Amino acid sequence: MKLLKTLYSSIFLLVALNTEAGLIDFETTASGGLPTDNSTIEFSDAFMADAVTVHFGFDSNADGILDTKAVIEEVGNIDNNGDTGFWGFGADKDTAAPGFTSLLGNFFLRQSDPYQPFGTFVILYDAINPVTEASGEIWDIDGGRNTERFLVKAFDGETLLDSIESPLGIDNTLDGKPWTFGFSDLTDITKIEITFTGSKSKGIGLAFNNFSPTEDISPVVSVPEPSTISLLLACAMIVLYRKKYSHNL
Repeated sequence: MKLLKTLYSSIFLLVALNTEAGLIDFETTASGGLPTDNSTIEFSDAFMADAVTVHFGFDSNADGILDTKAVIEEVGNIDNNGDTGFWGFGADKDTAAPGFTSLLGNFFLRQSDPYQPFGTFVILYDAINPVTEASGEIWDIDGGRNTERFLVKAFDGETLLDSIESPLGIDNTLDGKPWTFGFSDLTDITKIEITFTGSKSKGIGLAFNNFSPTEDISPVVSVPEPSTISLLLACAMIVLYRKKYSHNL
């Protein structure tokens, strides 16, 4: 039994070492400090998700250059300037629906000009190994006569790898709740772009949170194929059987 436990532990370790994933939840700044409401995220700010360096910004005129900075918004902090990220649950601004408060946390990312068209939200990576997976949350996708919807694209350089479109916000289903997107098994994600594709022309809010890129480190660590794992388990069972048989003689 001890041998089996050791074998299982070794297999689990190898599988765990195959990828590294970290979470950027904006509860700290890029430098590790405590954010403040409406604090600016500089283009050069390097957020870390394990060994992956991540930068955030907006390309407002679709020329491929970041020209507008993102902002960190504090949950439930309503200032006199009306700087908020989303209307939230019911009439409350920047407030999660019941049961989702802990997931939203205390801070999230928004565009600098609240409820104005923002162009393209861009996420850029610096990583030693390929980033093959990524996930994130867009909060409060709703709407009535005019709708909200977002398109998320993953790129390797300028090559489109995959795209995901959010549900169409036509009611209160996602009011104060997150829609989570996720990419997996891609070659190497170097950039993610998020654009607004709904019918609204104003009152457009991007509330972004809990971003996680996954770095593939398999070039460093080899993971056994399922057939190899089965063979190792079979060998372990034979060893255990022989030990038990010898003990009974």
